[in-house]
Amino acid sequence: MAESLRPEEEEIALAAELALGLLEGEDLAAARRRQLADPAFAAAVERWALDLAPLALGGVDVPAPAGLWARIEARLPGEDHAAVVALRRWRATAIATSAAAAVLLAILLLRPVPEPVVLPQAPALVAQITGTAGATFAARYDADQGLLHVRTDEMPASRRAPELWVIPAGGKPVSLGLVARQGALDVAVAPAHRALLARGATLAVTMEEPATAPHAGPSGPPVAAGKITII
Repeated sequence: MAESLRPEEEEIALAAELALGLLEGEDLAAARRRQLADPAFAAAVERWALDLAPLALGGVDVPAPAGLWARIEARLPGEDHAAVVALRRWRATAIATSAAAAVLLAILLLRPVPEPVVLPQAPALVAQITGTAGATFAARYDADQGLLHVRTDEMPASRRAPELWVIPAGGKPVSLGLVARQGALDVAVAPAHRALLARGATLAVTMEEPATAPHAGPSGPPVAAGKITII
């Protein structure tokens, strides 16, 4: 004799069968009467119905072979009520599991693919710094990080080091520090000087003593200079 199911398990199976439309005859009538008289059972049936509702949006019913359930039940002992209930519970669970998988697949297939988010590109402050002495520099300012990316392409031989200056329109040169003799270097711009890096200002390079940099002012004429522009 199979072990009897707990009452709550039998109630879950019966609610699922009713929601799925698997009951017939007296079983269906008894379940309907219980649905009217028992609020907890009615709520369980409603939960099953809500979970399976998306199938009505386009699911295709595939009926089991004719008489399949009847043949399975006929092979069970006639007095084994627990086995019959277990069969009903397994049948309802199997159908519900398949239905849940179908609902999930439909949601994944029908859900619209979100449009990629394209962030607007922030304007960039750049300058091409060239001079007659053969010096060539390129600069790009990252305002978010307060970094000036400076690349040196050409640099005349000198025991002194290249020092970078920003000269606001109508203002005096302000040192931003030394830059590389060759290659790239990121220059951290002090917060007090960041507002000076604006369109129309000039970036210039002079050759200075590296040991005493940064300086209060340039000691000689610039070897290269260029205006800041926005792209």
